[in-house]
Amino acid sequence: MKQCHLITSSTFSSQESFENALIKLFDLTKISIKDLFNNKLRNDSKSELAIRIDNCLKNGKLVSTDLITELVGESIKGITNGILITGYPRTKEQFNSLEILLSKSNFEINRMWVLELKNIEDLISERNYENVAEEMRKKHQDTIKQNNEILKLIENPKIISKIDLDYPVNWKKDEIKEKIKSVHNTI
Repeated sequence: MKQCHLITSSTFSSQESFENALIKLFDLTKISIKDLFNNKLRNDSKSELAIRIDNCLKNGKLVSTDLITELVGESIKGITNGILITGYPRTKEQFNSLEILLSKSNFEINRMWVLELKNIEDLISERNYENVAEEMRKKHQDTIKQNNEILKLIENPKIISKIDLDYPVNWKKDEIKEKIKSVHNTI
């Protein structure tokens, strides 16, 4: 079975360095749900899947788990190494659907990385975000709540690695790798 790592975050900052470290340490191909949507709607807008997704969005509906699963399924075809999925899943239904899809495609979820920023006030203050501070606080709290809900619903707590971050997140590459290794003792 090929590895699959999932990453979810409430950092409000680039998690790119962390993603890059995971990609190198585990030989992963990154799959961003946000990028999949954007690419499908921009570059393949005439496809049946793109039209169905676009209809959901135009009608103000959430894109269904089935459509997201189909989109992910398209993206993992032909990948011979492991994968890193960012921004997904967000619900138990999505997790179960993803797990079934991955299993059929010879992937196994090895780790769900949860990155949480602990000091949102430092970010708001340093970057002069006072004009959107309440929105940021609410989104931050909503994301943490959502992360905690999905973590409770996952029936295999051994795959979960939660990392609390302080702002600014300015770890060097070696520090990130050491943090990953300390959390994921099987490297």
